[in-house]
Amino acid sequence: MRIGLALSGGGARGMVHVGVIQALTESGITIHEVSGTSAGAIVGSLFAAGHQANEILAFAKEKNLIRILNLRLPYKGFVTHKFLRRQLKKYLPGNSFEELRMPCYITVANLNSGLAEAHSSGPLIDLVVASSSIPILFEPVHLHGNMYVDGGLMKNLHASPLRKTCDFVIGVNLVPQIPVPDSELKTVFGIGGRCFDIAALNNIKPELSQCDIVIEPPEISRYSRFSVSHIDKMYQIGYEETKKNLTWIQDALARKAN
Repeated sequence: MRIGLALSGGGARGMVHVGVIQALTESGITIHEVSGTSAGAIVGSLFAAGHQANEILAFAKEKNLIRILNLRLPYKGFVTHKFLRRQLKKYLPGNSFEELRMPCYITVANLNSGLAEAHSSGPLIDLVVASSSIPILFEPVHLHGNMYVDGGLMKNLHASPLRKTCDFVIGVNLVPQIPVPDSELKTVFGIGGRCFDIAALNNIKPELSQCDIVIEPPEISRYSRFSVSHIDKMYQIGYEETKKNLTWIQDALARKAN
């Protein structure tokens, strides 16, 4: 029984993924493969490298990383991912998919071809950075003669690669389809974030059918993708939502095993 974990994009909401991983680990559910987009690419690659939830949480709380996520409009040009790249080098020293402890798929959007790509071999850090590069705000990453940006532009939740080799796929969606009030749409970032979420909602839908269960905490909609001051709360949301679904997951796994 091979279990895959598909982690969606969602900016700072990615802390939900860490809570999900902690709850699954405590319950004895072993993940064999992981796929990630944007924030899910960061968490997924660290998890695939063998880092525990508490280590990933510590990574997220790094001062420089919070600083780069606490975005402001880039009046002087694109924001670079210098701090993220530096931290990834500490946590992923091998910089290779082949040195991870489990298969891992990182989804990026190819600006040249207009297509989504899921990579699972070769150099790792550049692809994680590319998958996390929100269009317009962050500088695109140049790889293999192409320009790449946030995978959420095309496949904010990418479960399909896991379906080929996994018997059971758990999806974690950080963009639930919930209406937002006008009060959240009064700033450039509020409107921009909502536009990105709407686009993500539509490209997520086809992938939901590839999951056996989707963990999708509705209360995460209260936090924007730039809410870096609520890391612990979002971690707890992921943890508690997974605990609520544990009985269902365990029963479904038992049925598949039989």
